[in-house]
Amino acid sequence: MKALFFDHISLHVHDLAASVRFYSEALGLSEIENKTRRPGIRWFGFDGARSIHLISGGVDPPPERPLSSHFALASANFDEAVRFLAERGIAFVNSGGKAGEIGFRADGVRQIYFKDPDNYWIEINEEAA
Repeated sequence: MKALFFDHISLHVHDLAASVRFYSEALGLSEIENKTRRPGIRWFGFDGARSIHLISGGVDPPPERPLSSHFALASANFDEAVRFLAERGIAFVNSGGKAGEIGFRADGVRQIYFKDPDNYWIEINEEAA
């Protein structure tokens, strides 16, 4: 088998419009071409190579999800990313669930977690040097 690499993540969402606002305005991701051309799906790109696909039709209300089930994004400007979220009123926790606190992975990298409108957990961590 050839080497594998990460391409995209798909999330089943209840309110597509709310999720589109969150990923574009709250996270600052740019919408990219939806190659499926289906109206209930929207794609957002990050890092020029990978994407998040939002697919309408999720349950109402969205279920609670464990923090251990998340996807992670890294930022070379971690402090700026945390400030960006705070300016938009997005609450975050550390890995222990403490509100408003920055946590540390076992390797010392700083990280935070927050939820999207469908209770999917997202981690932002400091890009390792």
